[in-house]
Amino acid sequence: MSEQEIINHIALSKVKGLGTRNFRRLISHFKSAEAIISSDVKEVSSVSNIGEKLAYSVKTGLDFDLAEQIYRDETEAGHQVLAYNDPTYPARLRRMADGPIVLYFKGNADLNPGRTVGVVGTRTPSPEGPILASELIKELKAYKVTTISGLAMGIDAACHKASLEENVPTIGVMGGGLDNIYPSTHRRMARQMSSAGGLLTEFTRDQKVEREHFPMRNRIIAGLSDALVVVESREKGGSMITAQLAFDYNRFVFAYPGKAFDEKSRGCNKLIKTHVASLIESCEDLVGMLNWDVEKGSQVQQGLLFSEITEEEMFIVDILREEGRVHIDKLGMLSRFRPGLLANLLLELELKGMIQSLPGKMYLLKNRRI
Repeated sequence: MSEQEIINHIALSKVKGLGTRNFRRLISHFKSAEAIISSDVKEVSSVSNIGEKLAYSVKTGLDFDLAEQIYRDETEAGHQVLAYNDPTYPARLRRMADGPIVLYFKGNADLNPGRTVGVVGTRTPSPEGPILASELIKELKAYKVTTISGLAMGIDAACHKASLEENVPTIGVMGGGLDNIYPSTHRRMARQMSSAGGLLTEFTRDQKVEREHFPMRNRIIAGLSDALVVVESREKGGSMITAQLAFDYNRFVFAYPGKAFDEKSRGCNKLIKTHVASLIESCEDLVGMLNWDVEKGSQVQQGLLFSEITEEEMFIVDILREEGRVHIDKLGMLSRFRPGLLANLLLELELKGMIQSLPGKMYLLKNRRI
């Protein structure tokens, strides 16, 4: 991808009110950020769910001086800038309905590894919590995984620390810019991760960590993870949000059970009780459910870029992503496509390997967990 196209993505990411979902609609229709920017208000507003008001914001809210400055600042600091429609962008996040428009990365980890496991939990664990996280990482090493967590105190830190000790690539997803390590006591660990994994964020390097950033960070952790493990968690908190997001993204979710009256286990017990998470006691529970063998994990396939999928096809994909298994009649009702057009779209998506037809005229996404 050209430098200018990356800058175009940055400029679009800063347009007030655009958001990731509307950006997906635009990039699916126009195929590139340059084409979005070059189009007039009428063309932009014609895209499904955009409208004239937002189209006007897109055309008037672009600040290319700011976008270019951000690009220069990040690259001069040694950070990679990953644009949404670039092949280097994490495929797992591109397949999400709300993947970030731009990501900033510092490190050497493969962002499209064959196997990923997210490990999250409370910032104030019991003495057993970090031990459980550490033992899990040790056992997962044989399966060639990359671990994902949030660089926070407690369970997150235990995950990253054990990964570094076991030479398992580990990626820390941040709630601020790459120059704002939080907590500051993790700066040394963050430096180690930069050469044995990486740091990833959707915030520019000068942005400070804010409370409202954490749900945004959590969705990236959930989206990057083939499986998400909650080690210990209270009934409310960031780990519970991450687990629910992972469940909504159709990832595998696991939780360690705890004592009924233990505050730090109530979240995990609730996840298991409500069938959001499967019970985990050892690595074998996880790898058994995912059917992983002890072998070299191959790099995840990037699959089709959005430039190869039509706007109508992407609309069907979004419905299946959100609804799961859907009958053709319901697809027709939700999409409002004519029966003949819908049948052709479903056939094209099936030929492209993106969806699967089931008995009873049911359809679902083929790779919803990626």
